Amino acid sequence: GYTQPWYSVRGVAGPVGGDMGYLTCFLRDGDRVFLTYSTTGRGNERVNGSLGLLDMTPYGRGEAWEDNPQGRPEGGSPCWSWRSDADGNATWGPTSRPVPQWTRPGATPVETLGRRSHHH
Repeated sequence: GYTQPWYSVRGVAGPVGGDMGYLTCFLRDGDRVFLTYSTTGRGNERVNGSLGLLDMTPYGRGEAWEDNPQGRPEGGSPCWSWRSDADGNATWGPTSRPVPQWTRPGATPVETLGRRSHHH
């Protein structure tokens, strides 16, 4: 099996941590560490299967560049829906919503879905 450890740097100050939405790889050689790869925004799509699923839906991600039928809300900029609350505001906190609701402004926030504890 794959034995390489994975770590989260959420809440860790830069340059290692920082804002969420980064995919970064480091190589450690003894007491030296090398940054070997880093991407953010659209570069993270390859590891986010949720976006592939949204791309298969009739209205996609709801981004402004996509064609929308008459009466359908105008989409936002690329990545606008990633972890947004019911009002479309970006958030990584308890008011964010499950993936299927990312592109649905006004949809139920996580805290009203019967969850009683922290889930990963």
